Amino acid sequence: MRILLAGQPNCGKTTLFNRLTGRREHTGNRAGVTVSCARARLRGREEELVDLPGLYSLTGGGPDEQAARRALETEKPDLILNVVDSTALQRSLVLTLQLLALGRPTAVLLNMADEARQRGIAIDRDRLSKMLGVPVFPVSARTGEGLGDVDRLLQAGRISARRPSPSPEELYREAGRIASAVLSGNTGGRPRGADRLLLHPFWGLPVFGLILGLLFLLTFQWVGPWLGRGVEAVVDGVKSSLSETILDTPLVKEGLLGSLGYVLSFLPVITVLSLLLNLLEDVGYLPRAAFLLDGFLRGLGLDGRCAVPLLLGFGCTVPAVMATRTLPEGGKRRRTMALLPFVPCSARLPFLLLLGSVLLPEHPARGALLFYGLSLCLGIAYGALTKGDRGEGGFYLELPPLRMPRWQSVVKETGAHVDHFLRRAGKLLLPAALVLWLSLQVGPNLRPVGPGDESLLAALGRLLLPLLRPLGLTDGRMGVILLSGLGAKETMASAAALLLGEGMTLTVEQTLVLGTVALLLPPCLGTLAAVREEAGRKQLLSLVLRHVLLAWSIGALMHFVLHFLI
Repeated sequence: MRILLAGQPNCGKTTLFNRLTGRREHTGNRAGVTVSCARARLRGREEELVDLPGLYSLTGGGPDEQAARRALETEKPDLILNVVDSTALQRSLVLTLQLLALGRPTAVLLNMADEARQRGIAIDRDRLSKMLGVPVFPVSARTGEGLGDVDRLLQAGRISARRPSPSPEELYREAGRIASAVLSGNTGGRPRGADRLLLHPFWGLPVFGLILGLLFLLTFQWVGPWLGRGVEAVVDGVKSSLSETILDTPLVKEGLLGSLGYVLSFLPVITVLSLLLNLLEDVGYLPRAAFLLDGFLRGLGLDGRCAVPLLLGFGCTVPAVMATRTLPEGGKRRRTMALLPFVPCSARLPFLLLLGSVLLPEHPARGALLFYGLSLCLGIAYGALTKGDRGEGGFYLELPPLRMPRWQSVVKETGAHVDHFLRRAGKLLLPAALVLWLSLQVGPNLRPVGPGDESLLAALGRLLLPLLRPLGLTDGRMGVILLSGLGAKETMASAAALLLGEGMTLTVEQTLVLGTVALLLPPCLGTLAAVREEAGRKQLLSLVLRHVLLAWSIGALMHFVLHFLI
């Protein structure tokens, strides 16, 4: 038996899917978290449950909605469980009426029944069931309310005799008539509580700036560095414990533990940033930030819908690229992908903090924030200059309810991000650190080098010098640092820490140029693979060439200007 979970974005489908199957698919308090179909067996049963991406209707929409529609056409389900947001019944019923017209056994699940009660919203379930012609069950995927008897849900599906009008206008009117007949209590739609401040036309933007500033202060200035010092102390203790043992060798202590320890010292900063972003998502603030940024983003040829992928880019660019599936196909989706590399992801944090310590030894976090601001300003300038005439068309933006954070979900998503970082550290950083260290110890003939001899790494850097000199980078090893970030941006921090420890020096001008070029070069291979999957090979090639040329050109221009200023 195959069961499809269908519903509008942010109605709780994936939370319900996880509860019924035991899976741990990503959830969040915003539209567009689920962008592809997920499938699994029900707990201890043979029935297959398929979680579809959210879709507002069976017409129009972006790639995620198209995927959901294709699944409804090709999966041939034995049962459709239509998950409905009880706090937004009228809007949800538009899709319900279209699903009933498919002629498949259907049952309606009034999800978030607990939240509806808290808001004073009452739904006449029996009357709604009679008007739709299918059974209706109040449930709460978050608490498990109404989900104790799974057999009852699976056996209750019926084919509705209703055949709604295909006209969109008549469909909305019909949904309105049904909602009016079954709803009672507090059904007002005006901003309430905190939304009066968060969505205020004047105060909303200052509050957004305050929240963003607090996020960066907690990450870079307060909690992150404090925890980072603790990790450094642990690594130093491990290195000390290896003294006078068989592992007390330069290869282990300097090559492996030295580079890995430096990168791991920034793990707390990455964890704090991921935790705070997941917290804002779970509370429901990210879509509100998108609403507030709509006017600003229109100046870049985008609109408020594009803000959520851009904000997610501060955590990791790969899910940010995937989040563009919620955007309609066309220019705005491609432009969002083109601007995402200008948003510094958390993988670049270790390298930026290292360069920040060169610029401002007493305040490395401020130096890192300088690079953050520089990258964002360049992205804004690029977006404004390439905007063209994009039109001002309107759009529909889902504003989920503000909720208390579900700490279990927030911690789980943060743990997944940390686990991803640690896996990359094991698979990429350790081998990369070992290769870099060995390339400093041997020459081009792969024999150990003595004082004054050229190492393999120095020989490779010498080949890059013709490209680096116009940027003011006079040491070829600086090019090796840039090359090390092609696979994973975290590797640049380990490479830079190793080379700086081997005597490489950076002037203020070189530090600024090196950091800017590193930020503007194409993103990591994981992001490039996601761009290829989402937009095709042509868009991928365009992004790579554009960012290589842009990085080199901006670097050369910065060198020319800074040479006279510093």
